[in-house]
Amino acid sequence: MDLILIGLQVSILLCVGCIFLFRKYLFSYSTEKGKNLATKEDVEEITRKVEEVKSGYVAEIERLKVDLSVLSRKHNILLDEKVRVFKKLQKRLVEFKKYCEAALGSYDQRGEFHPHLGVLPKGIDKASLQHITALHEIEQEDFIFLSKKSRSLLSKLRDNCSMMCSMEMAISSENNDSEMARSTIPAYESAMRNIDSCLQSLYEELEFPSSDK
Repeated sequence: MDLILIGLQVSILLCVGCIFLFRKYLFSYSTEKGKNLATKEDVEEITRKVEEVKSGYVAEIERLKVDLSVLSRKHNILLDEKVRVFKKLQKRLVEFKKYCEAALGSYDQRGEFHPHLGVLPKGIDKASLQHITALHEIEQEDFIFLSKKSRSLLSKLRDNCSMMCSMEMAISSENNDSEMARSTIPAYESAMRNIDSCLQSLYEELEFPSSDK
C-alpha cells in the first residue's frame, strides 16, 4: 500500500513537472513565433514604403524628362529664329561694309588694289541710304529676336550713317567735289567699326560654345 502511494506521488510529481516543462516550451515557442511574425510584417511594411518611394521617384524623373524635352524644343525654335535673323542681318551688314570700303577707295587714295565703287559687285547697293533702309526693315520685322544690345548697336549705326547719307547726297549734287568727298572718310571708317560691333553682338546672341571655355 505504501509503495502504491509512493508510486502515485511520484507519478503526480512527474506529471506536474511535465506540465511545467510543456508550458515553458509552449510559451517560448509562442514568443518566437510572434517575433517571426512581427519581423515578417516589418519587412513587408519596409518593402511597401520602398516601393512607394521608388514609384514616386520614377514619376518625378518622367515629369522632369517631359519638362526638359519641352524646354529643349522651345530653345531650338528660338535658336532657329535667331540664326535666320542673323543670316539676314549678316548679309546686309557685310554688303554695307563692302560698300563703305569701296567708297573709301573712291574718295581716298588707298592704292590701286583697294576696292572702289567702280568694281563693287553687282547686287550690292551703291548708297548708304539703301543699306540703312534695308537694315531698318529687318530690325522692324524681327525685333523680338534681337537683344537690347544688338538693337542699340543697330540704332547707333543708323544714327551715325544718317549724316553720311546727307553727305553722299551733297557730293552727288556738287558733281563729285573732291574736298567734300574726302570729308566723308571718317564717317565711312566709323560705319565699318560699327558694322563689326553689330556682327559680333549678333553672333554672341546665338550663344555658341566659346573655344576659350
